Amino acid sequence: MSARKPRIGLALGSGSARGWAHIGIIDALAEAGIEPDIVCGTSIGSLVGAAYVAGRLGDLRQWAEAVTWREIVGLMDIRLSGGGLIDGKDVVAFLDKLGITGIIEALPKPFAAVATDLFTGREIWLQSGSVLDAVRASIAIPGIFTPAWLDGKWLLDGGLANPVPVSVTRALGADIIIAVNLNSDLVGRHTVEASKTTEADTGSTGAFLGRLLE
Repeated sequence: MSARKPRIGLALGSGSARGWAHIGIIDALAEAGIEPDIVCGTSIGSLVGAAYVAGRLGDLRQWAEAVTWREIVGLMDIRLSGGGLIDGKDVVAFLDKLGITGIIEALPKPFAAVATDLFTGREIWLQSGSVLDAVRASIAIPGIFTPAWLDGKWLLDGGLANPVPVSVTRALGADIIIAVNLNSDLVGRHTVEASKTTEADTGSTGAFLGRLLE
């Protein structure tokens, strides 16, 4: 009997504007012939991950490459109460226009977004229900976006509790996890040094990932 093919999980971390780099990571994986079976995301990682799983990554990439400051400002529905400057309704409408919609259970791959419970500080794994609601909760940066009310809880940005959702990806059944940490250089220079050493040892991203799957 042949051995079961290992399930590959992709854990996309938080990182605000740096999060567009996730699109390049997914493109590099595709070029290397690697297709994740499970996708989990925190904050901006949940947005890019949802777009990828929903088959709308190309639309998101096209928007990110062509967007102007005027268009970005147009997504900022400013309010002076409610726990944040931006209500988020225009962002949700934007995601809906891109086609990042539906329910998580109907997506072609297992997907989860991570948010943080406002009152307990615990991470919340959003694995069912509206894709839009899950992403909106996961990107609710304190002071910027108002908290999201979902399933009887006020939720904030998942990066507060779990910046890189490796644990979630593992729980969903991944055997091999490709984790993308966009904030490693903020933790300490030694992390960057270790990353450079790894790249030098493996030669290229494609070769390194290929070795993981051998």
